[in-house]
Amino acid sequence: MSLINQALRKAQRDRTPNRMSQPDEQSPAAYASSAASSMNPALVIGLVITVAILIGLVVGLSAVLFKGDSAPPGQVATAPAAAAQTAATTATDATNAPSPAETVSTIARLSAFPAATAAVETTSAPSVVDELRKAREASEAEAAAQAKAAAERTQAAEQAAARAAAKPSEDIIAWLSSARLSGVRISDTGSRAIINGETYAVGEFVNFQLGLKVMVVQEERVLFVDKNGKKYMKRL
Repeated sequence: MSLINQALRKAQRDRTPNRMSQPDEQSPAAYASSAASSMNPALVIGLVITVAILIGLVVGLSAVLFKGDSAPPGQVATAPAAAAQTAATTATDATNAPSPAETVSTIARLSAFPAATAAVETTSAPSVVDELRKAREASEAEAAAQAKAAAERTQAAEQAAARAAAKPSEDIIAWLSSARLSGVRISDTGSRAIINGETYAVGEFVNFQLGLKVMVVQEERVLFVDKNGKKYMKRL
């Protein structure tokens, strides 16, 4: 610290060489001689290096400040404007950003959409399958009914043709010839014929094995019919 004070005093004396020395001050030659004699050479070298470093730092800082001050005005003004625009954009994005509640609600709706779609597909798929199955069953039933009706018509036609082609049964004719028709009963509620001591109403079989049954009962005759539709008559 004393070395710095002495250096400052020396610099002040150098700026004012004509000033009279004060009683308590030494002359420059005497001060230099005393300082040189009192200072260690190592300390002098360290002081010189320290001063050189300080001068280099001051020169570097001055160059940096000078370079910053000499930048174009437009470039200097652009940085604050860009910063302001960035801040405005950030504020706008923050204002327009959805709230946490809206975000959660949107995520919930998006999550529920696939489930609702799957539910609709699951509900509609069995319905379509059931409709197709019912339509197929109805079509098969209708086809079966038509086939059955056609078979019945074919069978009826064949039976009719067979009956038409058939001749009166000789066995029936022989049986009627030997049978005894003893009387008839005409009534509005149902006429009857008495054959071989038995009473037969219209539609009843008189001989089940031959397929012969009573068709019409009249006052003087009785008409019979066999399984082929052939008619026979027997008088009283």
